[in-house]
Amino acid sequence: MKKNSLLTLLAVLLFSVTASAQATVDSTLLGVDILSLIGQKGAGSASVNQSYEIRTALSRHISANSHAKMQGYRVRIFFDSDRTARAQSEAIARNFSEKYPEVPVYRSHVSPYFKVTVGDFRTRADAQRFASRLTGSGAYKYVFVVKEQINYPSF
Repeated sequence: MKKNSLLTLLAVLLFSVTASAQATVDSTLLGVDILSLIGQKGAGSASVNQSYEIRTALSRHISANSHAKMQGYRVRIFFDSDRTARAQSEAIARNFSEKYPEVPVYRSHVSPYFKVTVGDFRTRADAQRFASRLTGSGAYKYVFVVKEQINYPSF
């Protein structure tokens, strides 16, 4: 009898670990301080007691790993190889930064192409949504999603 209940307990634990490992991440909350959302109208109320040591440890961890990269997606808005490509890429990057100051812009040159890529998206769906927004604006000749190493989102 003990053996059966031990096996049942082990099976339940294994199932719960497997189920929790497949949890998805809500990317709409990336970079958002969820504690600041608590006091907003219609958000309800909650009380969070967090020690100063935990907050400073988290801040130190984020600072120490701010240079780290991860696999993600960006949106390419320019690539060309003609003799005016350098100047065009600079102008497009500057123009994009003025329109979308919150979105990072990356210029690169991989011979013979000059490229301008924007954003740090963890999921292809997020990158595709932003690409659709840019396509709708009609401001960019090329708009497509590329898989690249991205910076971790800031918190």
